[in-house]
Amino acid sequence: MEAEYVVAVHATKEAVWLCALTGSLTFPLTMLTVLHCDNQSAIVLSKNGHHHAQMKHIDISFHFICEVVENRSISLVYCPTGLMMADLLTKLLNHSKMGEHAAGLGLLLA
Repeated sequence: MEAEYVVAVHATKEAVWLCALTGSLTFPLTMLTVLHCDNQSAIVLSKNGHHHAQMKHIDISFHFICEVVENRSISLVYCPTGLMMADLLTKLLNHSKMGEHAAGLGLLLA
């Protein structure tokens, strides 16, 4: 769970930075940014400001995500592992799953 939580924090930092960049180049974003996560414990931890005793070893800077979720800048949403489109880029998939994920990302397979 800790690894997924830390990855969610890094993704949140990137999303906040991209929103700020977009806002400075064009116009401020008014839509809520949604990040998909396949770990329900990491999502619960990001939404709950009280950190569990098991999480004491994680650096306080990683709890930045709680503040961003509370401010409603980012929404962390559960997505089952089998539906994660990014798996196309990170995992070995069979041909049918590869086709599903490619279509989900708007890519064409040759």
